[in-house]
Amino acid sequence: MGVPASQRLRKPSEFQRIRGSDYRVHCGPCVIQYLQPTADDAAALPRLGVIASRRVGNAVKRNRGKRLVREIFRRQAAILPAGSWVVVVLRAGFERYTFAMMEREFSNACGRMLRRAAAEAASR
Repeated sequence: MGVPASQRLRKPSEFQRIRGSDYRVHCGPCVIQYLQPTADDAAALPRLGVIASRRVGNAVKRNRGKRLVREIFRRQAAILPAGSWVVVVLRAGFERYTFAMMEREFSNACGRMLRRAAAEAASR
């Protein structure tokens, strides 16, 4: 089924915007960078971008990693804040993690993102 094109980050400027933010969560198989939704994006669906450099492995490993991340995102998109932008940077050695372990790590990272967003909203 996958993630529709409307929910993917595609332009280099979109990736640069997120990579420049200081919102990042480290988890085992990847680093998740995200951008909090603005008031304009409150009704939009969360969007995903995946980065898999050559350090991750050959093309087969990189593509498999990206497919796994997209499937995990598709399953977990409901718990992400509406309008958020997420970039997942795969780390070398991600293949040591099973799909269930990767999904659990992503879910935990999403929980940390939500807690940080709630704390920032409370401090405003």
